[in-house]
Amino acid sequence: MAHAKLINEVTDLVWLLRGFDTDLKKKVFNEILSEWKTVDSIVEKFGDEGIEALSYFEKIKLVETRWAMPADEKPKKEYRANYNSFHIRIVSSIDKISDAFAIALMDDKEFREIEKKIYDWIGTGKMGREVEIQYHLSSVKLKAIVKRSDRLVYKGMMIEKI
Repeated sequence: MAHAKLINEVTDLVWLLRGFDTDLKKKVFNEILSEWKTVDSIVEKFGDEGIEALSYFEKIKLVETRWAMPADEKPKKEYRANYNSFHIRIVSSIDKISDAFAIALMDDKEFREIEKKIYDWIGTGKMGREVEIQYHLSSVKLKAIVKRSDRLVYKGMMIEKI
């Protein structure tokens, strides 16, 4: 059963905007909104981009997963949406919201360049503050970069590769 997702931090707007920025992502999400779907059924309908969308939804915790055991087959991973609506309540300074929107709306090429620099530099992981200092980023910008990225994740205060 899906629920409303509460969004109360400005950087959460980044994944929300990027999570539904293409028709394909919207269609994949709608596909898993009402029932469990296997990876195979998503690939059949949407191709490899469907898997990428599912991976991003999984990273930002918009979906739940389980393993199904079809008769005489290997286990298959299934996905279903956790949420069917969003409740947004944010109070933010202009600086913070503009930093978050700057990352969310950044050109893909420019974003991938920044993401790659961070990805290559962190090795097996670095404290978020170290990355902020190294690349002269505000904490909001760095958090927004990680939330938009499909290759980086925060684990506690560490930024690690997925």
